[in-house]
Amino acid sequence: MDKKDKYMNVKQLRAFLAVAQYLSFAQAGERLNLSQPALSLTIKSLEEDLGGQLLTRTTRNVSLTPEGETLLPLARQLMADWDNTEELLRQRFTLQMGRVSIAAMPSFAGNLLPGALKTFRGRYPRVNVAVHDVVNEQVLEMVRHRRVELGIGFEPESSNALSFTPFYMDRFVAVVSTESPLAGRAEVSWAELLNEDFIALQRPSAVRLLL
Repeated sequence: MDKKDKYMNVKQLRAFLAVAQYLSFAQAGERLNLSQPALSLTIKSLEEDLGGQLLTRTTRNVSLTPEGETLLPLARQLMADWDNTEELLRQRFTLQMGRVSIAAMPSFAGNLLPGALKTFRGRYPRVNVAVHDVVNEQVLEMVRHRRVELGIGFEPESSNALSFTPFYMDRFVAVVSTESPLAGRAEVSWAELLNEDFIALQRPSAVRLLL
């Protein structure tokens, strides 16, 4: 590898910080679970990458050079930022904290979703949930354009590369006059409904499309 392509890495910085803390290769190696030869090679590699000596070693003492003193606070900050970044991402991946956006049809958002969100909130109190109450077509569009992580709605005839999982069964009920010939019927077919005047939701409602 060309010299200009060499960069210090996390392993090297951890090794440097351990030696700087204990001023002893033996204690630093024990702290890092590294043998002294392996630790010495790691420090040597860091010094070669940076182009100068960071530690002064004698048979009895280890001390920081002026360059090592300069690197020390910077290395501490770099490792703190690295550790914080790792922890933040682990928390997000395990749903310990973060934000989830959901697009749901009004019928679900207003009825079943609140109970589900209460359960979710109890398990993951540090995760914020944003709910978008929109019609089915907007649910699909928001998922398709990755504006939300999850959408709840009807599966269209053409899924357009979206993945659908059956979640719940919705029940349709026909509300008719007591004088209607359909009154008192346990079930009514779509064909029978189409022969009647009915009130439908506005376009582009998925329920309207079904009718």
